[in-house]
Amino acid sequence: MTWLLAVQGDSADVVRADGSGPLVSVILPTRDRPGSLCAALESVILQSHRHLEVLVVDDASGTPASDAADAVVRGDRRVRFERLDAPGGAARARNAGLSLASGDFVAFLDDDDSWERQKVERQLEYLGSHSEVGIVSCHYWVVDPHGRRAPIVYRGPASYTAGQVQWMNLPGSFSFVMARRSLLGEELSLDETFPSVEDWDLWLRCVRVAPAGVVPETLARHSFHGGLSKPTSERLGLDAFIRKHGTSMPEACRVFQGAHLRMLAGRGLGHRAEVLRSLATRSPGVSTLLVAEQLARQIGRARRDPGMVARTVAGLVRPDGSTVGAWRHRTR
Repeated sequence: MTWLLAVQGDSADVVRADGSGPLVSVILPTRDRPGSLCAALESVILQSHRHLEVLVVDDASGTPASDAADAVVRGDRRVRFERLDAPGGAARARNAGLSLASGDFVAFLDDDDSWERQKVERQLEYLGSHSEVGIVSCHYWVVDPHGRRAPIVYRGPASYTAGQVQWMNLPGSFSFVMARRSLLGEELSLDETFPSVEDWDLWLRCVRVAPAGVVPETLARHSFHGGLSKPTSERLGLDAFIRKHGTSMPEACRVFQGAHLRMLAGRGLGHRAEVLRSLATRSPGVSTLLVAEQLARQIGRARRDPGMVARTVAGLVRPDGSTVGAWRHRTR
């Protein structure tokens, strides 16, 4: 029997039901990826929690997404296609989906990712027992879309606060998060001016309104295409993030983000030299944190444990956003 969530007034309780429960709006933006779209959409249709509305927002693909995915949908009335007149980017597409969503909960899925069958069910169960939580994330598989490497598990920190999320995007990409609309209100919308990291901006705004949670289970599959796919976009996105949130950050956090901004400059050996130069800052504590982060990245790569970086940063930043005086790794 499937776990479902009954919402009455301000309370939320997990109950067992059959064919009912909370409506979850799934927003799936797509553009010119018919093959991966079909796999992503099928993973939603096959969810153990059945009470879904699936909003596929087609960002003006060459071949309409509704045509490409017709064989997968097979007349499933829970799936709705919304086609935009002109390409506007993933943030605009997600906002278009949010404007159409009517569910009590919202989950996002990128068109090159997919979900394990119980992803929605397990996150609803968590939200049912944590009524104060606004967003909940999960662990996930990191998958090489070309099949050259075996999947590995990304296991981030077990918990995090708004103070810690301003240092790093700890909830992760859109595909891993479910949001409770009643707590988040108008914050549940994307800033379309961001060229990248708009997910990080959204999660930070959300966790400032209500706490975040994590289901410590591997519930999604993320396609990793290797390195920064658009380094210039990433740099512009981080710059926009600093300009938007910098005044509310501790000074140490601003120094940390400035170092990362410099790390995104250059390519090849020039990029590596910039990373090394960026480790030396005016704050010894921040420099220590940057070195610890880079070491965790190298060790995590060797151990096939990419989440070690996020766990290290979360372990060295206090819940209020200040850095700890002693090394306190959360890597095991």
